[in-house]
Amino acid sequence: MKSWALLETEINSQYSKRFEKFGPTAKGVFWASTARQEKRFDLIFEEIEKMSRNHIVLEIADIGCGYGSFADYLNRNHNRIKFNYEGFDINSKFIKHCRSKFSEANLRFIIDSKPSSKKDFVTMSGTYNLATTTNVSLWEQYLFSCLSECWAYTKTAMIFNLQTSKTSKISSQNIYYANASKVIDFCVSKLGPTRVVRDSTLENDATFTVVR
Repeated sequence: MKSWALLETEINSQYSKRFEKFGPTAKGVFWASTARQEKRFDLIFEEIEKMSRNHIVLEIADIGCGYGSFADYLNRNHNRIKFNYEGFDINSKFIKHCRSKFSEANLRFIIDSKPSSKKDFVTMSGTYNLATTTNVSLWEQYLFSCLSECWAYTKTAMIFNLQTSKTSKISSQNIYYANASKVIDFCVSKLGPTRVVRDSTLENDATFTVVR
């Protein structure tokens, strides 16, 4: 746990500095562009829609919610689904921003790294891309620990995306690239059936869906 505390302290620091520099924008959370961010949301939303036919109102937890971009995305698509949303982030500046921006009764924002109760869907978009260590093994231990924690609160599916490459690595820009097969093996053996979705416009990007 001590290692996670050290990692998360550095995560907080890096994101705070970035948010102060770029504000509530895609760059403010280390995304390359708003267009790429939106495309990743499209893929997550499509996965949710596939499995939401029996739900009158969806309960969604967004881990690493940042400045609330996925909440905003869901609001723009509210005619397609009904939902209650909880956004979680370990960075208090993000949560403070979200609480001041969003006033809808179905949106809540909480300082934490995992859901506070079981949800139909638990999502993470870009949450584990920025590594705050050069130790790939340590970062993957952290990733798998976080996924396991969030899975315990998942009723229908957990959906997350990662950058991928043939071998796991952390780039000179501190971006974590996962070996997709390794992630799938972990999810299938420890969590549940897992599928991967890719889009030709998102190079090296993979969206993983783990289902109950």
